[in-house]
Amino acid sequence: MSHKILSLIDEISRIQKTEDFSGQRGHILEDLKKIKSEYDKMEFKYERANKEKNILNSLLTKTSSDLKKVSDSLKIRAEELSTLLTTIPAFVYFKDIHLKYMIVNQQFAELAGISPEQITGKSIHDVFAGYDNVDYLKKEQQVIQNGVAVYDIEEEIIYDSVKRWVNSNIAPIRNAENQIIGLIGISWDITERKLHEEMLRKSKEQAEAGTLAKNEFIASVSHEFRTPMNGILGLSEILKNSPLSHDQLDLLHGIISSAQNLLVLLNDVLDFSAMEAGKMEVDNQPFMLDRVMEDISLVMKMKAEEKSLQFNIAIDENVPNLLVGDSQRLRQILLNLAINAVKFTEVGKVEVHISRIYHEDNSTNLKFEVSDTGIGISPEAMKSLFRVFSRIKPVKTKQNPGTGLGLSICKKLTDLMGGHIGVESTQGKGSMFWFTLPFTLSSLQKKKSEVHSLEVSSDFRQKLVLVAEDNAINQRIVSYHLQKMGFEIDLAADGQQALEKYHSRRFDLVILDIQMPVMDGYQVAKAIRAEENGTSRHVSIIALTANAMKGDRESYLEAGMDGYVSKPFTYDTLSKVIGQALGKSSIERDT
Repeated sequence: MSHKILSLIDEISRIQKTEDFSGQRGHILEDLKKIKSEYDKMEFKYERANKEKNILNSLLTKTSSDLKKVSDSLKIRAEELSTLLTTIPAFVYFKDIHLKYMIVNQQFAELAGISPEQITGKSIHDVFAGYDNVDYLKKEQQVIQNGVAVYDIEEEIIYDSVKRWVNSNIAPIRNAENQIIGLIGISWDITERKLHEEMLRKSKEQAEAGTLAKNEFIASVSHEFRTPMNGILGLSEILKNSPLSHDQLDLLHGIISSAQNLLVLLNDVLDFSAMEAGKMEVDNQPFMLDRVMEDISLVMKMKAEEKSLQFNIAIDENVPNLLVGDSQRLRQILLNLAINAVKFTEVGKVEVHISRIYHEDNSTNLKFEVSDTGIGISPEAMKSLFRVFSRIKPVKTKQNPGTGLGLSICKKLTDLMGGHIGVESTQGKGSMFWFTLPFTLSSLQKKKSEVHSLEVSSDFRQKLVLVAEDNAINQRIVSYHLQKMGFEIDLAADGQQALEKYHSRRFDLVILDIQMPVMDGYQVAKAIRAEENGTSRHVSIIALTANAMKGDRESYLEAGMDGYVSKPFTYDTLSKVIGQALGKSSIERDT
């Protein structure tokens, strides 16, 4: 455009003042229009360029501000990360894909005993001479190869003769393209935790050893208690069948009652020990409910009469008699509740009521209620009634006897047998303890066979029995009962003598005390069964034992015995076990 303006100026300067330039006027105006048009275009471009320059300046200003903010933020993050790595109570490290250290924190450097700069670029073997945990190194390689983090890696490391335990987590590090460029590891010193766990383990072992020793002690004490207890109760039963005056009979009843109370306490301690150790078990067998209740009645009527109380048992008509369950545990719960009811009742009566609350196919659920007209229980006492060592405080100042274990054992037994237990009481009017238990019913055919097995004849005349018992008093008690049953008796004072006598005669029954000198009852029973092996001979063997801990029954059966009687025992108990054992032996010979 500047060239056109110069050309136009030159053309105008050549025109004379007196010269007529009308012929050139149009051409000049045309040039001026073109110049004006180009000028306008240039002005537009300039203004647009100026605007773009302003925009660029604004963007540059904002970008510079943003970059400064990002820089400041990164600087803060870097300072925070540095502070975190410095203060975190863990060993932190970053490795490249060749498992060379890139960054470590101060705690890691202190563990290695050198500065972080000296660790950079080195492998674990360069930093920790003698490190030989191949499994940990394999896990690091897996993280690099698979990109999957690994957690809770526990390892024991020894450095500078110092043993440490560490727990490590390893995770991959990825770049913007999601490529694995290394890994991060965080290890926590768990040495104190490990030492604490070791202390706990040793304490647990000591506690278990203490529990084992306690159980063995209880089993030993039980044996030592039951042997003389069998003598007291057994001789008392013999004495009761002899001519006695009224006063002598009263004194004898006092002896029997005291011995039975002591036996209840002993059984409570044994059950509590088994309950504590989690070794209480249920033994479900066919039984007749009316027989159980007869046993309850025999015991409780005598106790009730001592306090001039009435004792009644009521069973609804729709309650089945032939059941499958743990009759011993059922008897134990009922006796415990009934004895408690008599203990806390001075006037009136104690009643046991049994009803059916559920019945379907071959199963039934029964409810047992033991009610009394005694002192009742306060609402506060009912809250802790079934806890261990919980006892009801009577209105009188004298504390009623007892260990406070009975109701807690009843609760444990009902839970174990799949039932529930509870109580309803009004203070000053009496209480009603109840519990429910599920039972299985037998088919009619099975019931008949069970009735037969439970009602084996007690006529044992002309049958020969070998009794191995080292205690002279127990020999006398067993002999007395066996003579009443009609047995011919041969006695042995130890296991070796019993085995020799077994070889000399053909016995129908062998009764073995478990703990005897020379050879114990187990050894004798196993020797007899070994001799019978491969023959049709099977003599009935019954264990006579003062042991009452869990596993005793199983060990007797494993030794080849057909049954066992726990001391102290009664004539009826011994007769029943003998009848069942001889009946079983007869069936085995027939088959």
